[in-house]
Amino acid sequence: MIVRQHALGVAATLRSEIPGIRRVLVARTDGLPFYDDGDPALHDSSAAVVATVLGIAQQSGMAFGLEGLEMTTVRGPAGSMVVYAVDDHHLLAVVTEPKVNLVLLDRVVLRLIAGMVGAGPQGAGSVGAGTQRAETQGAVLPRQAAHAL
Repeated sequence: MIVRQHALGVAATLRSEIPGIRRVLVARTDGLPFYDDGDPALHDSSAAVVATVLGIAQQSGMAFGLEGLEMTTVRGPAGSMVVYAVDDHHLLAVVTEPKVNLVLLDRVVLRLIAGMVGAGPQGAGSVGAGTQRAETQGAVLPRQAAHAL
């Protein structure tokens, strides 16, 4: 089960390891906000938007035979928004400055997601644990979460 402490840990780790992170949010795949360090007035609409972005990317991926979608990126001159499937019920969106290294972001986020999904209610402090831990506990990893919507 993902709890608020997981999201707080992910946001703190991303900000400390990758300069240029503007916003981190975790939402449910049905568009409800779970955690958002952005403007509180935008939490509901932002959660709905990122859930829609992930849903469209997943449907598009299936239409082209791209199984197991992990993430989708929206990139423009002012920065990027990367949306990751966390599990069947949650997604993680990261908004960055334009110069952020998205390959590094992807590596860090996938490590954090594995720790988030692999941590039980007692393991809220273990965000950032390696993929190995999540796999040994039978966690749903991002590649397996493509059918979330």
